Amino acid sequence: MQIFRARAPVRFCDLGGWTDTRLVPSGAVLNFTAILYTHVTLQVGAFSGITIESFDTREQAHIRDIRQVEYNNVLDLFKAAIKRSGIKRGVRITVSSDAPPGSGLGSSAALGVATMGALARYLQWHVLPYEVARESQALEVEELGLECGVQDQLASAYGGVNFMEVTYPHARVLPLALDIPTQCELEDRFVLVYTGRSHFSSEMHQKVIAEYEAGHNRQHFVRLAECAMRGKEALLSQDLDAFAEAMNENWAAQKALHPDITTPDIEALYEKTTAAGAVGFKANGAGGGGTVTILSQRNRDHQVRQAVEELGMTVLPSKLDFSGLRVWECS
Repeated sequence: MQIFRARAPVRFCDLGGWTDTRLVPSGAVLNFTAILYTHVTLQVGAFSGITIESFDTREQAHIRDIRQVEYNNVLDLFKAAIKRSGIKRGVRITVSSDAPPGSGLGSSAALGVATMGALARYLQWHVLPYEVARESQALEVEELGLECGVQDQLASAYGGVNFMEVTYPHARVLPLALDIPTQCELEDRFVLVYTGRSHFSSEMHQKVIAEYEAGHNRQHFVRLAECAMRGKEALLSQDLDAFAEAMNENWAAQKALHPDITTPDIEALYEKTTAAGAVGFKANGAGGGGTVTILSQRNRDHQVRQAVEELGMTVLPSKLDFSGLRVWECS
């Protein structure tokens, strides 16, 4: 039996999110990846068909004939990956994730990137991170018919801190080499919060698209792209006060896209953590629940974390990942 393993990090604190979608002719995104990974194991052997299992959701699917695969909201992203890879049988795939489901951290993108990375290694496809990301995004859009931007897959494939110039569905990825003081300050002052309420980004995409196609809120997409550019300049000039301002402006523009992007829980979190020492705040991904990134004042992160816990919410690890997709074969 051959065993291939892969892991890919999730994305957080995405300034300029929404401008990486089909709605916008050109956009800009700045994002980070955290040491929260989606883990995929691909076993190849004398199996009768194809078995897929999630340790997180405890779901399982067995496919006897890939030509008759059914997309039924049970591990569909894996099914799409297997279908596009051309594998017919003899495969078992298992997955687990460090991030909560529906967290707004792009965990489905990380899953797609890790799965396609493992399959590419087994099939001996020689692919670059950009190609893995593009193929993973196509699984959601072309195979499953979901609304999906491009930043999440690119972040998971590359890792680190990246500025992206987007002309959907393509993007130019520009990694930011942070100086050590800026990186350490960010890691000490970031507080990544899971609100406890899952969300599903494709549904939120549909709401925002309906508003956009009705001619509403288009100016806010311009503001979002400007926030990404301001955030990039702030990081490169080691100005975290300016970066916090870009986060806050991004959150204001993000909320203006649709009322459901914020929730009473998120608003309560904003009020309590601002009083405790937060200076930057934004929901991750599409919003509507999931997770929030907070930037605290220096040496106030412990008070912000305490405020989060008093609300019954969970603080997740926010140390930065710089490895991106990693794939290896086990002996």
